[in-house]
Amino acid sequence: MVGRRVVTQLRSRGLPVTAASRTERTRLDWTDTSNWDEVLDGVENVFVVTPVGRSLGHRVAGFLEKAAKAGVANVVVMSAMGTEHAPSDSDQRAAEVRAKELFDRWTVLRPNWLFQDFTEGTFADLARSRNGRLRLPVKKRTEVSFVDARDVADTAVAALLEDHGGKEYTLTGPQALTFREVVKQTRGTESPVWRFKSVDEAGFYFRAADRGWSDRYIDTLNERFAAAVRGNAAEVAEGVREALGRDPIPLARFIREAVL
Repeated sequence: MVGRRVVTQLRSRGLPVTAASRTERTRLDWTDTSNWDEVLDGVENVFVVTPVGRSLGHRVAGFLEKAAKAGVANVVVMSAMGTEHAPSDSDQRAAEVRAKELFDRWTVLRPNWLFQDFTEGTFADLARSRNGRLRLPVKKRTEVSFVDARDVADTAVAALLEDHGGKEYTLTGPQALTFREVVKQTRGTESPVWRFKSVDEAGFYFRAADRGWSDRYIDTLNERFAAAVRGNAAEVAEGVREALGRDPIPLARFIREAVL
């Protein structure tokens, strides 16, 4: 949801950019190091998204080591809100720490849940499998400062092209909202999420496992939902303003401009 937007922005500026993933023409698989040198050949700047709940943070750290040896000058690492509080050897935190150790120019982005999760991401996927019903292990009043993926992409592009070295940005929207509020306001649009209901962790696990998601991924999601219930995802941070000099995109604008 973020990487695609970063690539589109860079290409619109006429800049040479390579998109690399398991499904792109340039293949990048965190579990297969055989072509990493080829992927990094001639690359000056790297934006890397650390997968959530895949136990691949140390693989990403290994890729960054290859990048440093290949002469990459600037790296931008995206993890998730709150990662700075995790142990240094934990999954996503490991990639952040290694970036700081290896590069003189590094930037860390830690976005909250995305508005686009309701239209093209995790929540949309769950709702499509349940006739529009989104059931998550959070309370009715649990608030999250959801952020627009475009704000995250804009920040990544700025960090790649400008001097944001040594910066760590927590990226949120302009206000904290409950899941019910977001669903209510997006209902009737092209979003596949029509209803929201709170369930316990076991109920969420059953539905997520039915989608074929791994135990590790589901456990990580449950950890993030539990953090949100504790109030840890409600903070409205200044990261977007600090990085871009403007206010973050509010929900109303996201709804108005959403393209699925």
